[in-house]
Amino acid sequence: MDYQTHSEFPANRRALVVMGVSGSGKTETSHAAADALGFRHIEADHFHPEENVARMRAGTPLSDADRVEWLQKLVIEMQRAIDDDVGFVLACSALKRRYRDLLRDAVPGLCFAHLSIDYDTAVQRVGGRAGHFMPISLVDSQFATLESPAGEPHVLVVDASQPREQVLDEITAWMNQDGGLAINAKEDLSAAPLDSANKRGGQRGGHAASAPNVDDVEPTGAELTTRPIYGGKFAQGFDRITDWLMAALLAFMVIVVFSSVVLRYAFGTGWTGAEELSRLAFVWLVFVGVASSMRRGELMAFSMIRDRFPHLFRRVVDSISWIMVAVASALAALGGWNQMQFGWTINSPVVGYPLAVAMVPVAASMVALAVLALIQLVNVWRRQPPLPIAEANVTAD
Repeated sequence: MDYQTHSEFPANRRALVVMGVSGSGKTETSHAAADALGFRHIEADHFHPEENVARMRAGTPLSDADRVEWLQKLVIEMQRAIDDDVGFVLACSALKRRYRDLLRDAVPGLCFAHLSIDYDTAVQRVGGRAGHFMPISLVDSQFATLESPAGEPHVLVVDASQPREQVLDEITAWMNQDGGLAINAKEDLSAAPLDSANKRGGQRGGHAASAPNVDDVEPTGAELTTRPIYGGKFAQGFDRITDWLMAALLAFMVIVVFSSVVLRYAFGTGWTGAEELSRLAFVWLVFVGVASSMRRGELMAFSMIRDRFPHLFRRVVDSISWIMVAVASALAALGGWNQMQFGWTINSPVVGYPLAVAMVPVAASMVALAVLALIQLVNVWRRQPPLPIAEANVTAD
């Protein structure tokens, strides 16, 4: 029997919920899908209040009222991913239509991949989990609660009894397929330009977002050091200036190099200053890009060891890191300034521009990095602690 059903092209190809009853393989499949798509992974089980965890441990099914706080936390996490301008894959049972609609209200065009599985297979998988809190008795309530999403917008139904690789291939192929519906609905995600500095907490594609403001809520795990630095109109202006400048520099490099190649091979002349000017533009492009990437939180951060420690210790480590970044950037800016003073008296050998011009982006970029590091140092202590996370890995939601 073929379970795969396409309602239409995925509307928002950067927002996916992998749903299904317990035992369908949501956690493993969603992790694999997030890795394949390059998206952030959100595990819904981690956001259950302790009261819900206790009920599920006791084999008591959750009511709609029990899920209200949990769903609100999931909305916050989805909102956070959108504000950070990253795609996400949410592993969530989303058994009822009303739960799915609540998530859709927060993220218009949200896609759902339903891992369809029969009762016997679900019981077998849940029963085979060593040390898992989910009792087999709750599988019955899961199937009783499930309202099939077939026929709802932007839903893919996949036979979860297939090999995991085949399930993953179907989901990623569906999310990556091209179509007008995907493009149009993606534009509806926000009425404002798609900008990492734009905190879209109000209107989203003409729909009122139900998620609370999370600007002052500290992200968990590695996100503490990779979250975009600062926000608002100033950040939007900074991003636009650096984006346009990088685009202009790249276009200049392409024009200079291309014209030099054409002149050399078509007319046998060439342009002696092309290499020098393209090299200068590349230096500018690199250092402008560094400042822009740091503002957006797109620089690499290794936090495997740091994340194993308590929250207060992580804050101290992050504070020391940002202080070191600020000091190093300030020293580099000072060095760049000194080189600028020296470089005004020396000209390039071919074009003849002052070599100080090559040091301008170095000094300016390092100043920007130092300022951004100090802002992030304040953010480390200003943001509230992360939302409470249930320690038990349960799937009776």
